[in-house]
Amino acid sequence: MLLQCVFVRANPISNHALFVLILVSFANYRIDIKDEYDYIAKQGKQDMESWYKLKVSEVQGTANRAAMESNYQREEVKRMRDNIGDLRGKLGDLENKNALLEKEVQNLNYQLNDDQRQYEMALNDRDATLRRMREECQTLVAELQALLDTKQMLDAEIAIYRKMLEGEESRVGLRQMVEQVVKTHSLQQQEDTDSTRSVRGEVSTKTTFQRSAKGNVTIAECDPNGKFITLENTHRTKDENLGEHKLKRKLDKGREIVYTIPANTVLKAGRTMKIYARDQGGIHNPPDSLVFDGENTWGIGANVVTSLYNKEGEERATHTQKTIQTGI
Repeated sequence: MLLQCVFVRANPISNHALFVLILVSFANYRIDIKDEYDYIAKQGKQDMESWYKLKVSEVQGTANRAAMESNYQREEVKRMRDNIGDLRGKLGDLENKNALLEKEVQNLNYQLNDDQRQYEMALNDRDATLRRMREECQTLVAELQALLDTKQMLDAEIAIYRKMLEGEESRVGLRQMVEQVVKTHSLQQQEDTDSTRSVRGEVSTKTTFQRSAKGNVTIAECDPNGKFITLENTHRTKDENLGEHKLKRKLDKGREIVYTIPANTVLKAGRTMKIYARDQGGIHNPPDSLVFDGENTWGIGANVVTSLYNKEGEERATHTQKTIQTGI
């Protein structure tokens, strides 16, 4: 434009033509601008329509999803209401059952308490009965032991008198009369009998039996005539294996008789075992009765010590008989 103005100033003759040229140029330029504006407007319109359609589509999709979710939620709410109704019905039934069960548990607790009281009473009665029976058994055992001790004492004295008679058969006017029997018994010292017998005008004898034990097995009896020896298991529940134990019997500080109990011989709890010498009326019936084939007598004497040894050689029980003779 500036060049055109300069040109006009320089050439005043052709102003009209130049003006016409300028008008034509402006007209062409306006047409170009209009075409460009129309193109921009058309593109903008198309873009707006596309954007509008997209947004409308998005809104419709969102609305459809919201409608579907709303329907699903309504159905879910309805289903949950139905479930709540069912659960309330079941809850009522369960509460009724629970009440019945609680009542039954209460009744069972009452019954259990009654059963426990009855059981305790039965246990107390049983314990009292057991104590009474135990006391009676102890009394009977003590009486039986006293009788055995008396029998053992009498058998020993009879054997001594028999020896005395055999040695005094040639004497004329031998008269013997038993005047007195004195017996003492000490459980603490396990001293069985202490007896005194006197023969009027002849001789007085005093026989003492003493027992001791380091376990459950004791030497309960030694026959004064040498026929048998009795072992006893004093424990009430525990069995004792006496296999390969040794019985040693020493007579008047001289001869010693040794017997080995057969292997695997078990003395039951609370039972006794008699070991007979050969040909003394015994029957071999283990473990209640054994026969010692090595000797036909266990021997007799004034001072006799019978001992029981285990397999290791430890002394487990002893039985001592002492007889003292004094003239009158």
